[in-house]
Amino acid sequence: MSSVVDKIPEGWVEKTLGEVVTFQRGFDLPKKDRKEGLFPLLVSNGQDGTHIEYKVKGPGIVTGRSGSLGNVFLSELDFWPLNTTLWIKNFHKNNVKYCYYFLKTFPFERYNSGSGVPTLNRNHIHPILVKIPKDLQEQKAIAQVLTAFDDKIENLQAQNQTLETLAQTIFAAWFLPSRQAGGKYQVGDELPEGWRVGKLSEVAKLKSGYAFKSKDFVEESNFKAIKIKDLKGNGKISLNDISSVSQEITKLERVQYFKLNEGDILLAMSGNTTGKIGIMPSSENEIYLNQRVGKFFMKQSKYNSFLYNFLMSGSFEEKILAMGYGSAQPNISPSQIENIDVVYPDDHKMMEFSNISGPIFKKVLKNTTQIQSLAKTRDTLLPKLMSGELRVEGFGG
Repeated sequence: MSSVVDKIPEGWVEKTLGEVVTFQRGFDLPKKDRKEGLFPLLVSNGQDGTHIEYKVKGPGIVTGRSGSLGNVFLSELDFWPLNTTLWIKNFHKNNVKYCYYFLKTFPFERYNSGSGVPTLNRNHIHPILVKIPKDLQEQKAIAQVLTAFDDKIENLQAQNQTLETLAQTIFAAWFLPSRQAGGKYQVGDELPEGWRVGKLSEVAKLKSGYAFKSKDFVEESNFKAIKIKDLKGNGKISLNDISSVSQEITKLERVQYFKLNEGDILLAMSGNTTGKIGIMPSSENEIYLNQRVGKFFMKQSKYNSFLYNFLMSGSFEEKILAMGYGSAQPNISPSQIENIDVVYPDDHKMMEFSNISGPIFKKVLKNTTQIQSLAKTRDTLLPKLMSGELRVEGFGG
């Protein structure tokens, strides 16, 4: 083991990882024995249901042992870590929240010992030398800085969930009356006066993105391309691992046609993500649309929130997936989506709904922008705080 003593910040100490936290293999629990309860079941990539019993008192931390490595999860509740995880059996009096953030910077993937399925052996990582603050108050102070960001992000995410649920509730009450078959107006049903059945194409055209070639993608640039993997469903688009393209390719008129703006509604059109809907968040980069992802080109902006709530209602993501065709993987065409039946209210009711849902739509986008900004700042601070490059006020030189 090579020493890192010459890089240790003042007031910090060098220890093995096993002296900071001791990992233990998770517990077996066959699916047939699982019973839904109060306690989270934690696996290598997060929570997978609940159980009526727990094995570990919270707060506790787990990371992936088999299958998915590098993810670190904190459970405030008592929990059951399954056998695909390693859980922390002993924190050796270190601050739990500090250990959580510290482990998020630890390169678990580097210690993969599996030949096929990625596997992490606790005996291989316990001897690794690390550096941490000796003073528990400094550990606590570092954790508090990072927790403040996570708490704010969590609050904004909860607010967005509430707002989106409100908009969906209003949409369902107005446009998906429960007295009708399946909770939806059907073709042939008696509609309110002035309402009618039309096609989705009346409010928007769906077009698949530009077919970037492999040579168009570069290691890093301020010009990005949304791929099908970036659509996470339920309105979410992740910009965390977005691909870069060359500035030169973006100068083409056809590429410029697919330049994305905040609030654009996107749809995954092939593969396992077929049918997933996403709302484009704001970005400091120029972002373009790649093939296999469709963009709804709205005929009038007043229909934005109506179309979005329509697509998010009645399990449409699953229904669009079911419309897919192709022997290798699901695949849908723009014409299939544009041909979907939509019940359109009269202009007064449409405007009334837009006046309510429009501000909700904009508030969710604003919150999403703030979430991204907070997450970026937190992720920038995290490695600096954990290495001692940046010290919390009152600690260090």
